[in-house]
Amino acid sequence: MDNTKSDFLKRKDEINEYFYFLSILNNDNVSIKYSTISGDEEVQISPKLQRIFIANTFLLLYNLVESTVRNSIMEIYNKIQDDEISYQYLSEKIKQIWLEKQRKTFSIKEEVDDSLQKSIQKKLQTIVEDIINIEIIVLTNEDIHISGNIDAQEIRNLANKIGFGISSDGRHLNDIMKKRNHLAHGERTFHDIGKDFTYNELNNYKQNTFEHLEDVIDKIKLFIDDTKYKVEQNA
Repeated sequence: MDNTKSDFLKRKDEINEYFYFLSILNNDNVSIKYSTISGDEEVQISPKLQRIFIANTFLLLYNLVESTVRNSIMEIYNKIQDDEISYQYLSEKIKQIWLEKQRKTFSIKEEVDDSLQKSIQKKLQTIVEDIINIEIIVLTNEDIHISGNIDAQEIRNLANKIGFGISSDGRHLNDIMKKRNHLAHGERTFHDIGKDFTYNELNNYKQNTFEHLEDVIDKIKLFIDDTKYKVEQNA
């Protein structure tokens, strides 16, 4: 989990730097001085711009949530490959994830002809032979379907699906996800979202997000350390 932890700390530091800037903007009559060819200039930071900066916080926080969850799950998948775990030694929950990946390759929306039937049969044969021949199971980043929809409940769903421990709280993650999606999809303006939040409220969002993700990382690390992704080979 070293790579995940390192990336988490880097992004966390970026967010803390941003919040330091927000704390300055939180004062009245904030201005920025800068130099030009004709001399020094000073511009007042408007309340509208302050609210835009506040709204941008949701993009930063959601970016931290999604990247941390995705990276943590990839640590599990990479460990399975590094340990050269075959299908028969995977945990039941990881088996289901891999089987679901294979099932999606057979999504057919129209009537199948003979050539397609043969193609499906050949693919099924390959899958069966992979299991019988004890091929190493590979799960990739593409097998984590979370883009734009990660909150505390979805993390709990992933925990149940994969088998790592469930983290409590995360009460602000759903609001962070919704606000991020409103901004990303152009459904609301930055000013419109930013006007509803104070610096202190956002700081609570930040702290809750940090604590929740740190607990998720710890639980996935424990899952990996205890090799919960596989069954004992002598079982």
